[in-house]
Amino acid sequence: MADCLRELGHEPTLWFWDDFPQFRDCQRWAALAFPLVLVRRIWKRRSDFDVVVIHEPSGFWYGLLRRLGWRLPPMIAMCHNVESKLHREMVVYTSQGLASIPWLSRLKVPLFRTWQSDAAIRLADHIICLSSIDREYLIRGLRVPSERITLMINGVSPESFWAKRNPASGRVLFVGGWIAVKGRRVLPCLWSRVRARISTATLTIVGAGQPAETVLQDFASEDRRSVTVISRLTSELELLAQYADHDLFLQPSLSEGSSLALLEAMAFGLPVVTTAVGGNPDIVSDGVDGLLFAPADFDQGAAHVCRLLEDPAMAARLGRAARQRAQTLIWQRSCQVLVSAMKAAGAQAQRPLVREGQDRANTIRRGR
Repeated sequence: MADCLRELGHEPTLWFWDDFPQFRDCQRWAALAFPLVLVRRIWKRRSDFDVVVIHEPSGFWYGLLRRLGWRLPPMIAMCHNVESKLHREMVVYTSQGLASIPWLSRLKVPLFRTWQSDAAIRLADHIICLSSIDREYLIRGLRVPSERITLMINGVSPESFWAKRNPASGRVLFVGGWIAVKGRRVLPCLWSRVRARISTATLTIVGAGQPAETVLQDFASEDRRSVTVISRLTSELELLAQYADHDLFLQPSLSEGSSLALLEAMAFGLPVVTTAVGGNPDIVSDGVDGLLFAPADFDQGAAHVCRLLEDPAMAARLGRAARQRAQTLIWQRSCQVLVSAMKAAGAQAQRPLVREGQDRANTIRRGR
């Protein structure tokens, strides 16, 4: 995204977690302290920026001080997956046995995080969200006027459009951390049903972030030999090679924003099976360029996987359509949407986005 902004003549400044070393040893309190430190840092450089883009949990104090009259640049709240909505979803999934949120966390998250997120969204000059589901929640749940919301779908890099090789049949790929929101409790149940029908199918789990033995313990003993776990990859090229070496991409997430892994898999021409959550339905049209299922419907998810493994013609058709869809979702397109949101934020703040004599808009964003 930053590269695309530079191509358009803007000068983006990116601040990431490593740019705030004072929080390395106090992550428990960072959710409360970081927004204050961020305001101080932006205030000291306020003349350098025309607009700031801040991940929603970190924008409360900035938005509040702007509303109180501080001369700070307009603020866009970036919602990767609206925090309060995600928390409510995970509580529901816990009641269904698909996740596990301790009672203490049910109290701590609203106390330390979601109230700041919701308030930052309401105080922001403009909001960017990554799914139609989140946009609806912002309008109906948080009462944000629709004209202050921009829907942006993430993009795909050009190197993702490699020609797909011809791997052996029956290889299924999962990319993501081994955590509940990515389907940690869904995938083992779904995979048992796939294996019961296609005993030769294999599953590769990439980027789990957990030791292989920890991941494999969640699978039935009879299924473990069919599962390969790659906890971490050392380069993007290794990840791209995994896409190229598999027949099907499976994403059983409980919630998503705008999934980069899904977009990358589609760019490779992989047929995709994913859950109808978050931004997935904005990317995938069921039966056209992929197949969707409800997270709790293990049978349907497994049936989709088996259908594509058993029907190469259908898998090839969906894979071609997925690649064509991904070709319309490139970072340049996302960048143009971001620029439009920056202009809207400037208009909302009733100040010009680009000052006289300038032909650029500077942005700042804290990376996740």
